[in-house]
Amino acid sequence: MGDGMDNIVFVCNTGEDTISVIDLNRMVHVEKIALNFGIDLKKARTPTLGPHHMVLDYNRQYLYTANSHSSSISVVDLIQKKVIDDVAVGSCPSHLQICKKYKTLYVSNTDSNSVTVVDLETRAPIAQIPVGAMPHDMKLSHDGQRLYVLNVDTHSLSVIDTKNNEQERTITVDLHPYHIELDKRGRFLYIVHTGFSMIERGSITIIDLMNFEVIEKILVGEMPIDVMMDHDGKYLFVVDAERNTMNVVDIELKKVLLRIGVGRMPGCITSSSDGKYLLTANIQDNSLSVINRKNFTVRGHIKVGLEPNGILCV
Repeated sequence: MGDGMDNIVFVCNTGEDTISVIDLNRMVHVEKIALNFGIDLKKARTPTLGPHHMVLDYNRQYLYTANSHSSSISVVDLIQKKVIDDVAVGSCPSHLQICKKYKTLYVSNTDSNSVTVVDLETRAPIAQIPVGAMPHDMKLSHDGQRLYVLNVDTHSLSVIDTKNNEQERTITVDLHPYHIELDKRGRFLYIVHTGFSMIERGSITIIDLMNFEVIEKILVGEMPIDVMMDHDGKYLFVVDAERNTMNVVDIELKKVLLRIGVGRMPGCITSSSDGKYLLTANIQDNSLSVINRKNFTVRGHIKVGLEPNGILCV
C-alpha cells in the first residue's frame, strides 16, 4: 500500500458514496475517496451505490466495498485511491469475506437470499449459493474451509463448504440474528440478536461448532447491533444502537460489566490495527468514536461522511 499507511482507518459512508480516510495517530479526517466518480448523478438517485461494508485483499492493495443500492462491488486501488473496477453481484449486497485459501470473495446478498462467489484473480462471479431469507453478516472459519452466514428473516445460520461452494447445513437460531463473531480458537460462534421492541431485549447466543448446538444465551442491551471479541478471548464488545453505548461483556460471567457512551446509533465496531483503540461508526451523528482499550475511556469523536457503516483498519 505504500508508505504512510500505518494506523489508517477507512470508513464506508453509505449516505454519500464515499470512503473516509482517517489518520488515527493524529485523530484527523484526511480525505475522502469518491466511489461514484464518473457516474452521471443527474440521471441517478443519490446515493447511487450505498457502500455498506469493506474488506482488504490479501496483497493489501485493493479494497472491496459492498454497494447495497447498486447490487455491485467496487474495487478501490489504495495506491491510486480510486475505483478501478465494478463487479455485479446479487441484490442489496451487505457483507464481504475474502477466502485466501481459494482466492475468492464471498458476498451476502440481502434481497436475493444468496451468497455470490467472486474469483479474485478474474473478478468474475463463479457461483451463486442459495441461503436463507435476508442474509447479512458472515464469517470464515480460521482454516478457510467454512463460511458461516446469518439469515435475519429466517432466523438461521447457513454453513457453506468453501471448497465446493455448497451449503452444508442450516441451523435454526433465535430471532433477528444480525452480526456474528468467531472466537480465536475457531470453536465458538457469538451471534448478536437485535431487539426490535420494548418487550424483546437484545441478546448474544453462543454456538459450539463441534456439534452446532446453542450452549449459552447472554442478555445484552436493547438493540445490540455488532460484536467483536477481545484479543485474549475474555470480553465481548457489543454496540447498542438504541442506548448509544458500547457494552463490555464478560464471557465467563455471562454479564455486562460496563457501558461506555459513544456517538448516536453506533452500527459497527472494530479494533485499531495497533490494538490500542476500539472504534465505533455512529450513523446518526456521522462520526467515529475512538475508545481507549486499556481503560475504556473515550479519546474522542472524529467527523466522517453521511451514514458511516463499515470500518476497516490497516
